[in-house]
Amino acid sequence: MRHPVDDGPAGRMLADLLQRSHLMAPADLADYLTEAAQPLGISGVRIFLVDLQQHRLNALPGGSGRAPSSLVIDSTLAGRAFQTITVQQAGEHPDGHRLWVPLVDGTERLGVMEVSLAAESGPVEALGDDGTRTLLERCRMLGSFAGLVVAAKSVYSDSFALVQRSREMALQAEMVWAFMAPRTFATSKVLLAAALEPAYEVGGDAFDYSLLGEHLHVSIFDSVGHDLTAGLISSVAMAACRCVRRSGGDLTALATRADQAIADQFGASRFCTALLCDLDTLTGTFTWIPCGHPPPLLIRDSKVIKELLREPRLPLGLTEDRVGPAVTAASPVYTEQLQPRDRLLLYTDGVTDARAADDRMFGLARLADFVIRHSAEGLPAPETLRRLNREIVNYQHERVRDDATVVLLEWMPRRPEAQLTA
Repeated sequence: MRHPVDDGPAGRMLADLLQRSHLMAPADLADYLTEAAQPLGISGVRIFLVDLQQHRLNALPGGSGRAPSSLVIDSTLAGRAFQTITVQQAGEHPDGHRLWVPLVDGTERLGVMEVSLAAESGPVEALGDDGTRTLLERCRMLGSFAGLVVAAKSVYSDSFALVQRSREMALQAEMVWAFMAPRTFATSKVLLAAALEPAYEVGGDAFDYSLLGEHLHVSIFDSVGHDLTAGLISSVAMAACRCVRRSGGDLTALATRADQAIADQFGASRFCTALLCDLDTLTGTFTWIPCGHPPPLLIRDSKVIKELLREPRLPLGLTEDRVGPAVTAASPVYTEQLQPRDRLLLYTDGVTDARAADDRMFGLARLADFVIRHSAEGLPAPETLRRLNREIVNYQHERVRDDATVVLLEWMPRRPEAQLTA
């Protein structure tokens, strides 16, 4: 039996788009999609990209659609498609029907695609089971292609970045965001989601990760200060980690290289706390070096099991000729055996130390409760952290005093393909 996406029109559309994509200008993406999809009964396509803080969905120029150029994620059908990573159907309209299709690159949510159906097509339900299945598969295929193009062409064009921003970014934030990996990553064995605020002014916080074979390296950094130098320190730390990883070095070598690089470049007054971690995705062995940083939090069966509190080494940049004893050869390396579906929460003190108007701190208990409660509701991990970001900002009445970063790591997640892909 033929799979729905194997039909001739869809195959020809995809082949044509792939061929034309090599010379496609980023700003022309929506127009190309609209033209190519017409033989499939689609009268218009419009691309909406999520803004940096993941509050709104903003339309790319071009394309054909009926929605306003900017949509709030928390109160629109398009936003629901983004939050749940599911196709949503809009109500009947005089000139046809609409679908909202998630736009995903791998597991990173990029936005949504507004698909307008030709008026003669009628509502999706009128197509019958096979027709509905075929239409949805075609739309998902179109969305997957659009996601790949957005991700690929973002490297050498600012067209998408302009749409994703609501104001000018601080210089240190520009540098740190350019270094960091996407906020979501997953395989069948591991899931990672990250969040960071204040998005436009962040300087000292950063996160990094990389999968090599069965090992996932994860790091979180918090450099002292909130200026350009803080951003430089975090960038140097990430660069040092990548340099060692790509040379086959272990966590100890990684800590040594980052420590020396920061100390040599920035002197005794500046340093960076960090967690340098490695997860064996085959066995569930979690290994880490704490560098003056808050400890990871272990969550199991919707309960906080413990803080992985161990004796830390000094923060990166505080070497023997400046502060304390030698740390190069004595960096403590700790291990913890995880169970399937265990989650590790890595965070910076800007999260737990966030203060309300009455000076009450956000605190570790509130952080853990938020993640556990929203995960129990069945929300995908990236959506849980998106809402956590908003909660932290609202708790401080929009006046974020310190960088706040959270990384959620889950080993052997339950059906990540259902949670994170369209």
